[in-house]
Amino acid sequence: MNAEQEWTIFLEKNPLFYEISKGRFFIQFLEVIAPGAKCFSDLNALFPLIEDEDLHQIMDVLLRLKVVSRMTVDNRVFFAITPEGTRFLSAYANAKKFFCT
Repeated sequence: MNAEQEWTIFLEKNPLFYEISKGRFFIQFLEVIAPGAKCFSDLNALFPLIEDEDLHQIMDVLLRLKVVSRMTVDNRVFFAITPEGTRFLSAYANAKKFFCT
């Protein structure tokens, strides 16, 4: 199966991911938290042009899609990528290679 077919099947199984795959920011956000969980202030520093309210809305969307999880450590809230989010990024990266060649 090639990357185009994998991407198509992935989106058929997860149609809500189609919308976030169109917005580069959602991909960037997932790429930033993929190596390790980040707290809100870290995310705010990494994306200084994004208003706090907008960043909260973006996180809410990603939490609802279950590509990001929320955890509390020492009374601080962190956001981490989920296994589903990792699968999404992997499928997206493979498809991107296919479509960009």
